[in-house]
Amino acid sequence: MLDPVLCEIVKNALLMVAQEAGIRAARSAGSTFVSQSAEVACALFDATGRVIAQTEFGQMHISALRSMLQAVMEDHPPETLRDGDVLVTNDPFRGGIHPTDVGAFRPIFHDGKAAFYCGVMMIVSDLGGLSAGGLPANATECFHEGLMIPPSKLYDAGELDVGLARIIRANSRTPGKLAADIDALAAGGNVAAVRMGELIAKYGFTHFMAIIEELLDYSERLVRLGIEQIPDGVYRGSYTVENDGVDLDKSYEVVVTVTIDGSDFRADFTGTAAQARGPINSSYSQSLSCVLFVLRCFLDPDIPMNEGLYRPIHEYFPPGSLVNVSYPAACNLRLAAGQAIIDALFRAFAQIYPDKTMAGSATVHTVNAHGLQIGGERMYSMLDIIMGACGGRPGVDGVDGIPFIFFASGGYDRNVEAYEWQNPVRYHRYQLLPDSAGPGQFRGGSGMVKEIEFLTDAQLTVRATDRTRVKPQGVAGGRGGRGGDWILNAGQPDATEMPAKATNYRVKAGDILTYTVPGGGGFGDPFTRDPERVVQDVMSGLVSAGEALNAYGVAIDPATGAVDAAATAARRSANKRA
Repeated sequence: MLDPVLCEIVKNALLMVAQEAGIRAARSAGSTFVSQSAEVACALFDATGRVIAQTEFGQMHISALRSMLQAVMEDHPPETLRDGDVLVTNDPFRGGIHPTDVGAFRPIFHDGKAAFYCGVMMIVSDLGGLSAGGLPANATECFHEGLMIPPSKLYDAGELDVGLARIIRANSRTPGKLAADIDALAAGGNVAAVRMGELIAKYGFTHFMAIIEELLDYSERLVRLGIEQIPDGVYRGSYTVENDGVDLDKSYEVVVTVTIDGSDFRADFTGTAAQARGPINSSYSQSLSCVLFVLRCFLDPDIPMNEGLYRPIHEYFPPGSLVNVSYPAACNLRLAAGQAIIDALFRAFAQIYPDKTMAGSATVHTVNAHGLQIGGERMYSMLDIIMGACGGRPGVDGVDGIPFIFFASGGYDRNVEAYEWQNPVRYHRYQLLPDSAGPGQFRGGSGMVKEIEFLTDAQLTVRATDRTRVKPQGVAGGRGGRGGDWILNAGQPDATEMPAKATNYRVKAGDILTYTVPGGGGFGDPFTRDPERVVQDVMSGLVSAGEALNAYGVAIDPATGAVDAAATAARRSANKRA
């Protein structure tokens, strides 16, 4: 019998190997977005491609690395590899997500054979396509989104394939940053190879593999125990995506049927809309990541993320649908479908756990800017994002400025000074947006607002992923959160409201873009919210005195924070009669 204490030590050691490799990749990246947010996913695999450990960040890529490695192994069988090889791919139809998310795989050798793999994945600075960063809001096919790389050997026994590297660089608006990003992926794998060699030397290969097998079985046992606590039955949920950025009057429904059968979990997305013309489609691996995220919300959060996690899960994503896109469709805005998958699943689980119901959450908004640096000698390409906020829940307000979405974390934000240093932009404002939270007994999280001034002429691609026209919904009597928008030169005579999704929109030096993302929906009747909590929101600047009176029925002196008890009682009483 294996020592359980030793198994725990090795579990944490494997996680730290993955974490260190991811951190090395993030610190080496050329992209401002990656280097400042550390949004890099890293996973370790055994020789057959089973996950043995994965970083706690990079949740967006939780299943993509696993799926991409299978394609790599099909095209480059382990017996054909040499120590020092690094293979790269970004094909969304063979395990990937979208072309700008590139994965690199480093085989780790023992006794002359590939015994493990390290996979590292990040969104690289630019791989071509219709707009900078490969994220065009109006893409209708994958070729609009950037260079497609089938599983290819970038390093052969440690030697760079100069021809392939030149092809990749030639397709980028920012070849220097892209080269740094690709090299960073390889650097992460090199760190993992050294650390895994140290673990093999410390524990012996045979003993080390026996511990890994036990860890996979341990994860499976914990997952099955958790699923067994969920009542058996069939539960259904759905959520609608408002548009795809191309057919603006058409919406798309994601439908899921969840079946709990003992210790097995099934998620069947039959009935989901066919894939869209626009880029809101999700690849198979991205959709599976969403399913895993939701299920993990109802399980022990300390379950190790390895192959055992997958064994009790059975999923079906209809081919050619919004949740399993077919070649050659576009998919760079796949988070619209991904968040709809999450919300549809939560609606299904709400039938099991009504006390864990949550109001609608916001989605991410992204802005890509490209143009010439000051002086006009070099081109820049900049990706910036802003998160929305999660909805209110029974007994708890939504978290301000942070969405309940499968890739968000406290470290996902970025340092604006680094953006100003590397790009011709200046940030004027970045803050929580007053009166954006959906009113409720437990309000939604407050949305965010940013203002960026462009110091040179530029082209912008803006992508409000979803929930601008159909705002994050309230539940149990709660109200919806404020929708998002993009405004150019707000408050000026030439102020312009931009479309929710726009590609290569031209701006001039001195123009200022103001963009907001929705607040979360509220939970419960806002006129039952504790007046003291309303006071706290007013005094912290999240809710105005006018909103406090109109939405919550609480009369507050904004200068002192004092509640007018008589006026409040009268207003709330009038609301009940109405």
